Amino acid sequence: MPLLTRRDLGCHHGFTWLCLAALAGMAGWLAWLGQGGAALGTLAALAGCLGLILPPRERMEVLPRRLRALPRGLDATPVLATLLSTPGYGLGWFYQPGPYDEVVHLVNGVMAGLVFAAAMQLDGRSRSLGRMALIGAGFGLALATGWELFEAATGLIGDWTDTWTDVVLTTGGAVGGAALAGWRWPATDVVARAPR
Repeated sequence: MPLLTRRDLGCHHGFTWLCLAALAGMAGWLAWLGQGGAALGTLAALAGCLGLILPPRERMEVLPRRLRALPRGLDATPVLATLLSTPGYGLGWFYQPGPYDEVVHLVNGVMAGLVFAAAMQLDGRSRSLGRMALIGAGFGLALATGWELFEAATGLIGDWTDTWTDVVLTTGGAVGGAALAGWRWPATDVVARAPR
């Protein structure tokens, strides 16, 4: 069987394809603005997103079962996260006044919490929304702390206020995303769709 079939391509939501097209458009826009390095970086990110979502993970038995069984509706999340962050890096929006940085951390936290919680649901255990939110809090705190350590190590970091607000917003977003996943994809529904 070929690595990627027409049926594999058809399993993706139209919204995912729309997000991929928007990311390609972002690369074109950055090139038009004379930001060639940012445009190339965006194209590299687009290639990375395609590498994450295009492979037919449902039939790739080498992958962990939880990864193979993630709802395809979540495929847009890495593309959206990239699309949301690209102007920050390409045009320096992270360093300008305004709420852009805060919005990126909050929304990306929501999307990360959705994906993590949906994977957690695959054990089939029923969890309350409060329990899902608590799981999201732990995951979000770990994710945000890891990201801020990366920013510190690479010199991307702002001041202390930027650091702790980013951690709080990413963690809060992950709490909301995990609770949403628990409501949207109950464990019984996710397990029923999981590949064996």
